[in-house]
Amino acid sequence: MKNKTVKMILAVAVLAVCCGAYAGVKTYVSHQEQKESEAESEENTSVFTASADDIKSLDFMVDDTETTFEKKDDSWVKKDDTDFPVNQSTLDSAASSVTSVESDRVLEDVDDLAEYGLDSPANTIKIVTKSEDEDGDDTTTTLYVGDENSSTSQYYVRKDDDEKTVYLVDSSCVEPFTKTLYDYAQMEDFPAISSTDTITKISVDGDNSYELKKDADTSVWSVSANGEEDKADSATVSSLVSSFGSMAYNSMADYKCEDKSKYGLDKPYSTITVDYQEKVETSDDNAETSDSETPDSTETTEMVDKQLTILVGNEADDSNRYVMVNDSNEVYTMSEETLSALTDKTEEDFWDMTVSYVSVNSLASLKVNYQGTDYKVNASRETSTDEDGNDTETVTYKLDGADLNETTFTTFYNKLINMAAQKRLTEKYDPDGDAELTVTFTEEDGDTLEVSYYSYDTNYYAAVVDNKVYLVNKMNIKELFTAFESVAGVEKDETKTDSDEVESDEKASADVETDSETETSDNSDAVTDDDSKSASASDTTDTSESDTEE
Repeated sequence: MKNKTVKMILAVAVLAVCCGAYAGVKTYVSHQEQKESEAESEENTSVFTASADDIKSLDFMVDDTETTFEKKDDSWVKKDDTDFPVNQSTLDSAASSVTSVESDRVLEDVDDLAEYGLDSPANTIKIVTKSEDEDGDDTTTTLYVGDENSSTSQYYVRKDDDEKTVYLVDSSCVEPFTKTLYDYAQMEDFPAISSTDTITKISVDGDNSYELKKDADTSVWSVSANGEEDKADSATVSSLVSSFGSMAYNSMADYKCEDKSKYGLDKPYSTITVDYQEKVETSDDNAETSDSETPDSTETTEMVDKQLTILVGNEADDSNRYVMVNDSNEVYTMSEETLSALTDKTEEDFWDMTVSYVSVNSLASLKVNYQGTDYKVNASRETSTDEDGNDTETVTYKLDGADLNETTFTTFYNKLINMAAQKRLTEKYDPDGDAELTVTFTEEDGDTLEVSYYSYDTNYYAAVVDNKVYLVNKMNIKELFTAFESVAGVEKDETKTDSDEVESDEKASADVETDSETETSDNSDAVTDDDSKSASASDTTDTSESDTEE
């Protein structure tokens, strides 16, 4: 027992000694690293130093061409082309990057400059600085830039005429001089439309040409092409209109274009024209004043008609196209994705897919022919005034002269006016047989609208309105028929067993889904519009039900 205790004491003592030794070694290593770091810092060699205010010009290679930017009246200009729109911030940053060039590694007595890429420098930076003496000559310092050291991300540099000394300098001193010419140019801002609500017309002229126009009285959008005008889907147009508030250029391609054909702008791929209004401040200098007073001007604002024209040219690369805007001679690149939202559309992409919307508030009567039998619903409105002078309108419905339950009717009516198609036929359609349901709306102002539903195939019913043919999901039409049977008190056709009808409807629904998936690749925009329309229809249903309840 005694021996075990002694051994334990010795072990603890040894452990304490080891811990102390470890702590001492750690402290020593830390001190040594600090000394080495300080020594390395002290060994940094100054390659070039100057005040940014003293730098008069910078001469370096841009796009394989020797280019000089110089200071005039505290502003940078391109020496051989003073009209070039120099980006002052970019040149200021370039000048600042060489105000203190240091090297943490100096190679002396170099015999082979090719080893560092300095036999044929990638760039030559000439820095002209003012003399400290007012009457002294300017000083020119030349830095020759060689290869990049891939391990340290630094560059090999030699200075002036010294071919024996090579410096390793930080990339931040070199990279500001590795841009293309138009990276040093000041781009204009795209003339974005601040209030897109003021847009009244959008025209696209190209392979796909169409025009969107907003009615000044109703604010309803229409789309037209080849002289035919259709109501446009409000959600689709709204998304497109809002995009004009955030359009932007990607880069400048030419600040003074003299040959549009270089960019495909002499014969544009597409021309986009937008009519809108902009609020402009004006002053009224005719304010009345006394003889001793100076006339005051009154600031007012007014809406002024404006037009934005975008010429779309060739592809600049895989994701951009060249554009020119309004009367500017400058050529920019713009995202292909942004432009294609306009240029790759057709009038069909904007069609409103609502089959037959007539507000219940304006309905006078509804004629219905269902499976060969005629029915007529009349709406009657009476206004009563309470003792406080508040008017209340009461609406009643009669089917062929007999009272009709309001809830039963409005359930059917909401399905009818919010019916949305999945697509529209563009070819001629000749119905095979009679319509299963024909509805004629008559509004209080006398306007009428007729829609007829024909069985089209296992997936769709064809809804015919004037010269338009909509294809509607068969399951939605089945629900519409069922709702009307409740209105008319029609007995359900018992010739089919319940199981047969369920199986048939399930097959039709599955076929519609398969058909829609098959068409997605060719009609992806149309499917998106249908989804938007379904959401819109749902909102309209709520509104219509609310109106009916009122």
